[in-house]
Amino acid sequence: SPHRSAMGAANGKEDGRAVWPPGWLEIPEGPRLVARQAILQVSAEPAAEFMQIGHEPYCIPSDQWIFSEYHAAAVAAVQEDVKLNRLTYVLVPRQLTESDFWRYYFSKVLYIIDSVKEHGIYPPPALPPAPPPAPEGASVVKPPPPPSDGSCVLQ
Repeated sequence: SPHRSAMGAANGKEDGRAVWPPGWLEIPEGPRLVARQAILQVSAEPAAEFMQIGHEPYCIPSDQWIFSEYHAAAVAAVQEDVKLNRLTYVLVPRQLTESDFWRYYFSKVLYIIDSVKEHGIYPPPALPPAPPPAPEGASVVKPPPPPSDGSCVLQ
């Protein structure tokens, strides 16, 4: 499309993190639109719901969070999504530091991207109910594949 979104062109640094979010350009256009809509929804959540991200299993642990690495992406996100300003105004500094606000935000964004890369949709599909036990002598069920590379952005 002619108007280049700030997503995918946020960070001009030469350290290999030029594309944000990570893996953005590997996502086909359809799922990418799904991801973009979901990402823009994050800022529309009530503050209390946003705070819940801190309790989610996908939340980036604070000891693995390096805000400086995300600073350019944070700037781009605010330009892309005006509602983020309102959410930061409500939460920072009363309930979260600026760094923690962005840790929550990017935890959710990376979770959305992982879901879209893996399933093509967000939210991810609910786990199907367990299948009935296989009859004797049936072929062994293969273990699920390991999670895709996109799931361990921070190391």
